[in-house]
Amino acid sequence: MSPARGANDEEAPRRRRWRRRRRALLGLAVLLALPFLLFGVTSVVTPPATPANPTSVFLLRDALHVGLVLPDRTTSTPRYVEYGFGDWRYYALGRDAWYEIFATVLWPTPGGLSRREWAAASPAELRRSASWVELDELVVDGDAALALRDRLEREFAAKSGQLAHRPRFRMDFVPADRSYWFGNTCADVAAAWLRQLGCTVGWVPIRASLRT
Repeated sequence: MSPARGANDEEAPRRRRWRRRRRALLGLAVLLALPFLLFGVTSVVTPPATPANPTSVFLLRDALHVGLVLPDRTTSTPRYVEYGFGDWRYYALGRDAWYEIFATVLWPTPGGLSRREWAAASPAELRRSASWVELDELVVDGDAALALRDRLEREFAAKSGQLAHRPRFRMDFVPADRSYWFGNTCADVAAAWLRQLGCTVGWVPIRASLRT
């Protein structure tokens, strides 16, 4: 028997063992991900009944994430700014192959804060500009909305040296101070922001989305 053939004979069992181990790990990942993929449910958001200084904000849903759109009147041209949260590698860096989803949801991974501007001076203009997403309008206290926008702007600016941009989505991203996983998704973070605006968010064991 030649040395080359002997080496191949020894290598083949190792490759088979590795393939079996890889299939087993993948099967385990799928099994662990099933509760999130199958049983994640939608929380219902209820705006405050009588907000002072009423202002419209928007809960945004698309194929990528759940976000919150806040009015920005600090510029000469009124606009809206959308904020969101997600896994840094999957969301901000675009490493979104199908097998990345398991690491993304199963255990805490670095999170990212997203920001996207909408050139719109009114809710009607915003809906026309964002016709390809779902928008739920909520009327909240204007001072609370301003305070939240200012806080998110400061958080974003503090990490601007690490900014990532995805032209496809017209979004900018910076690292967040919190981790992403199925126990802290974009919907969970948006829910926390909405509570700061005086909204009530229904409790669910695993939150997959939000709606009004």
